[in-house]
Amino acid sequence: MIDPRDELLHEFKRSEDWIERYSLNIVDKKARVYGFVDINFMFHQRKTEYIWALYCNDNLYTYTNLTDLDSKPNQKLFSDGRIKYKILSPREKVEVNLKNDVMNAGLTLSGAYPVYVFPLSATAPERGPAPERVVELWERYEQRCKVSGSVTFTKGERKGTSKRIECMGMRKHSWGLRSPDGMSCYSWITIQFRDMAMDLTYMELDGRPYSGGFISRRSGNIPIVEVEMELVSLSKDNSSLISTEFSYRDAQDDRDLIVSRRLHSLEMSVPRHRKGKFVRLRAFSDFTIIGTNKKGVGMEDHYISFERLRKID
Repeated sequence: MIDPRDELLHEFKRSEDWIERYSLNIVDKKARVYGFVDINFMFHQRKTEYIWALYCNDNLYTYTNLTDLDSKPNQKLFSDGRIKYKILSPREKVEVNLKNDVMNAGLTLSGAYPVYVFPLSATAPERGPAPERVVELWERYEQRCKVSGSVTFTKGERKGTSKRIECMGMRKHSWGLRSPDGMSCYSWITIQFRDMAMDLTYMELDGRPYSGGFISRRSGNIPIVEVEMELVSLSKDNSSLISTEFSYRDAQDDRDLIVSRRLHSLEMSVPRHRKGKFVRLRAFSDFTIIGTNKKGVGMEDHYISFERLRKID
């Protein structure tokens, strides 16, 4: 259970590594609509970054804006005029409105399953001569949500037409100190199945793996205690994701392998000092749990160095 105040914007520490972020993603395979929204509060730079992207009938629509930071702690509404994110009821309901020059979308996300609060630390297991190591992490929680709303086209051939959205999605809120300099890869995967959702998170800091996640059902959440990156396959020019494979072990000691096949892939920006050394790709994919042949659809976000990519068999 989270404190309702943790749904709101937090007081920040004066560090360039302190970032607060609201994220959500939706996957409506029937309507052929897939999308995400990120709002990043970069307090040290006194900037707020607004990003959204929607695939609709295989066409990509995007929006990005960097504004001066004018938000305050405990605020419930964030907007730059083209993105509006409003917390209607903590733990229960969020309203999001998106606009660009071609379309607008109105979405309501209602909490469907219990919120999962991630541990504040992660452990790299003992491997050979390297002892077990624990690192402190940023605070984070996620929740499977029911999504309802519509997309309306305001320009072009589809002007005046609308598409209804009724699907599942995931919302995430995180805040705290990040450790980007020692990070060689970071993968975040969320998957929607008919009767459950999954999160897999994998990262490497200073050469050591840290991972976690959860399996979410209406009755509650089961932690995922270990994730391993088995395969990340990219196009020849590294601009598009093709497929991935991640194995996992949950708190009940059940183990399995999850394989993805891309539906849509979008190249994301990386920090200026990491251009040419890292790639970040966000994709909407079909997923299969190999052991049970359970199939779902979701979003995967991979930030990885080219050096680390070369080490993947």
